[in-house]
Amino acid sequence: MNKHSVKQTHKKWTTVPPVLPPKAMRFNELALRYLSSQSPVLSAAVFNTRVAHLSELLLAFFGWQMLNDIRLERLQKFIYMLEAQGVAARKIQSCLVTFRACMKYGFDQKWLADPVLSKPFVLCDAPLTSGQSFMSTDEYHDLYQDLVQEVTNQTFH
Repeated sequence: MNKHSVKQTHKKWTTVPPVLPPKAMRFNELALRYLSSQSPVLSAAVFNTRVAHLSELLLAFFGWQMLNDIRLERLQKFIYMLEAQGVAARKIQSCLVTFRACMKYGFDQKWLADPVLSKPFVLCDAPLTSGQSFMSTDEYHDLYQDLVQEVTNQTFH
């Protein structure tokens, strides 16, 4: 073997074409890729919890939805659906953590252009500081509307 053939062989191995992201990805495909990437990293308990959230709740609602079509309104509808089914608030929050982890993985892999759905809604993942609001403006508005409806129903019925 001469030097020239060694250099060409070396060039062959180093010029690997970049992996391009899929043009259109559905949530179920993202979830499977997320789980396969996280299985060696997460503890068994956390991994099993994420699998349960995805298989029981998230994939049923978002499964065939295109990633770039998932918006905050759709996520809010998902939350309302879980509340109507009687799912405990703590489980809903835990499920949202799994959802955000999947979406963050998709954003980190450059499969999503908008990082909004990978961020916490009430900043429940970060400690509150003195200048930080507990709820966003939309959450205050929704809470106010819920209270008005509750008071109205109690007063007139």
